[in-house]
Amino acid sequence: MSSPSVRHPGEFRWETRLLAVVTLVLTCFGVANCLAAGTYLEASYHEATQQALAAMVGGVIFVVAAYTDYHNWRRVARPLLVATIIGLVLIAIAAVIWRKRPAPGPFETLFPLHLGARRWIRLGVQIQVSEIARFTLAAYLASRLAEMGTKVRNFREGFVPLFGVVAGAVVLVAVEPSVTMSVVIAIIGVAIVFTAGARISHLLAPVALGVVALAAVLAVDPVRAKRYLAFGGAACAELDQVCNSLIGFGSGGLQGVGFGQGTQKLGHLPFSYSDFLLSVVGEEWGFVGVVFVGVCFALFCWMGFRIAKTARDPFGTYLASGITLGIGATAFMHAAVVIGLMPATGLTLPFMSAGRVSLILCLFSAGVLVSIGRSRGRPARER
Repeated sequence: MSSPSVRHPGEFRWETRLLAVVTLVLTCFGVANCLAAGTYLEASYHEATQQALAAMVGGVIFVVAAYTDYHNWRRVARPLLVATIIGLVLIAIAAVIWRKRPAPGPFETLFPLHLGARRWIRLGVQIQVSEIARFTLAAYLASRLAEMGTKVRNFREGFVPLFGVVAGAVVLVAVEPSVTMSVVIAIIGVAIVFTAGARISHLLAPVALGVVALAAVLAVDPVRAKRYLAFGGAACAELDQVCNSLIGFGSGGLQGVGFGQGTQKLGHLPFSYSDFLLSVVGEEWGFVGVVFVGVCFALFCWMGFRIAKTARDPFGTYLASGITLGIGATAFMHAAVVIGLMPATGLTLPFMSAGRVSLILCLFSAGVLVSIGRSRGRPARER
């Protein structure tokens, strides 16, 4: 394939280097703030120290992924997605059968119940399979779309099979329940298919269906309905995390109260080291710290989309788009929650919030993105 992207690799080197630096800065800044947020609470401190260990392991995985040919993920995309779907199906079955009551001994160990949801499989470490689905679904869609070419514009032969895969993953994640993660996965799927050239008219019906399905879930789920009432101000006493988060932002002012000196993490703001980490940043580092984090994520997304635009082949373009949008959408939704633009959802901040497997997967995904960037400036591979 002839393309203007066949240029000297050195012309693109600064982009991948900047992406790697931004990833490193976000990770280190996240570990530091997790430690600050977890200093006074034993459970939080344990999460924070585990985050530091995960950062070291993830750093190694990042380097390995960056220097591994990203086309290897095309070869294993299908089996990886099948394994992911199997994991999601098992979790969905456990969530439907036992819902919010304890499961029999070994099943409760394998599918733990946490805060009214079963989103994890415990295999030595606790794995949130929906986190893995963000990458495996992106890799599978990128692989299939690279094979399809212009067939994606055909509704029956191209769009419908891909929509079925995306819809299946979204429904399985929503059953856990994890509504916001299902929204992120839907965004990734729709964006990759759109990037590949699907007709906008084909996308309108699934998007409308998704909005209706989301409204139906909120209507029948009392916990999430209460969260949206709280967001609207009708039941803030029932769910005051966002209120405390805003207090933290207000206390921080322009420059913050000082690293480690915040008070909202002292039991006032639950999960300050994960779900509301950006609020801790706002209180201790002030407006300057929040802007710094926002600029870092903006740079990450900018570099990610530049890499997608100039990738050496369609598979690289679609995969880079999916990875970038997945991380960018998650960061945006986390920020929207902590400043009161969205109801509390439990969505963590990529690279920064406590969560060992989540951090490792984010670093792995960033490494794959760097691998796609490093390969630019070379002729596209023959299929």
